[in-house]
Amino acid sequence: MSLAQTSQRSSVPGIQAPPIGEVENDRQRPTQGCYEWMDNLRLVLIVGVIGAHVASAYVIDSDWYYMERTTKALTELAFGIVVFMGGLFGMGLLFLVAGLLTPPAFARKGPRLFIRDRVLRLGFPLVVFIAVIDPLTDYIGHRAMGQADGFLDYLGTWIRQDADAGPAWFIAALLAFSLVYAAWRTAVPAGSVSGLPFRGTQLVGFGMFIVGASFLTRLVWPFMSDSIFGLNLWEFPQMMAMFALGAQAAERGWAGGPIPDRLRRTCRRTAVAGMVMLVLLVAVAGGSDDESALLGGFHVQALAIPIVEATVAIGMSLWTLEWFRRRWNRSSSMSRAASRASYAAYLVHAPAVVLLSVALGWVAVPVEIKFVVVFFAGVPVAFILGWLATRSRVIGRVI
Repeated sequence: MSLAQTSQRSSVPGIQAPPIGEVENDRQRPTQGCYEWMDNLRLVLIVGVIGAHVASAYVIDSDWYYMERTTKALTELAFGIVVFMGGLFGMGLLFLVAGLLTPPAFARKGPRLFIRDRVLRLGFPLVVFIAVIDPLTDYIGHRAMGQADGFLDYLGTWIRQDADAGPAWFIAALLAFSLVYAAWRTAVPAGSVSGLPFRGTQLVGFGMFIVGASFLTRLVWPFMSDSIFGLNLWEFPQMMAMFALGAQAAERGWAGGPIPDRLRRTCRRTAVAGMVMLVLLVAVAGGSDDESALLGGFHVQALAIPIVEATVAIGMSLWTLEWFRRRWNRSSSMSRAASRASYAAYLVHAPAVVLLSVALGWVAVPVEIKFVVVFFAGVPVAFILGWLATRSRVIGRVI
């Protein structure tokens, strides 16, 4: 799922075409260019995802393959706030970047080749993760916790009861959104809107969609609940909106250039307002005897999280995107290699950190120390494994 630059020009005016979901080999990839900030941004986000999953093993109350939970309420609260804040906009930011890179790839390839590549580079790894990586990782974790015996018996139970997309729900969502975009733009080609700036009212419209669609979705699948095949459907409205925002921005020629100063300042203020709202929301939830009303249902309290989510997702995402474009638009050979390997690292990070956690299971130290060790060891291990995968001629063509 590379954000690699390309020397080719897109037919979408004003946009170079560094596709997502397609991988170019090192001979095709320039070493420098205006899209290095996107690679750096994605790299940081993938590291953040790995950190959140390691925290799920040791600190926060969230399902993971292997768990040794802390008993310290203050530690759980502190990590929970950080992970919750990142969850409100971090994954949405990944979808925003994916949306930015989709129109130029579609314009360059055409519908048929675009769809074929997305199915190959997103659909095939998704199937491999669900059929191979997820059950093996789940078995390793459950066996280490004394909850599984023979693999074949466990596999039968997993197929009947526990099979889901796991961390690969992100890939499934991205594939679905990409195919919908291809169908839409095949039926309704993009008009000539290059250079037209977004107005504040349009961004408010995206925010209102997140609030309304999230409220309705969470009537069926409350916030942080189980959903069909583990696809985090309660999170889809924000991801859909951020992907669409990125795609529209790219069609306006906005992908490689700066956000207007006035809009950047507005996004910064919006992000700050969202953080304040988040703190108030956590305080209210902490003082409530029943948090379920906030998570979903047909009552006014269920609007609180979507409102905070929309504010943080749009304000913080656009401000962060612009910060990387201005401040971190350079790279080294190591960061380029890590960026090239980040998609593969995302696919293999679960078994990597679970094996590290299991190896530390017998060590009698506080789980907070285990968190630090597994995180700082797990990140490089996942990226090294990802880099090795990309060096394969067969695997490298897919991821």
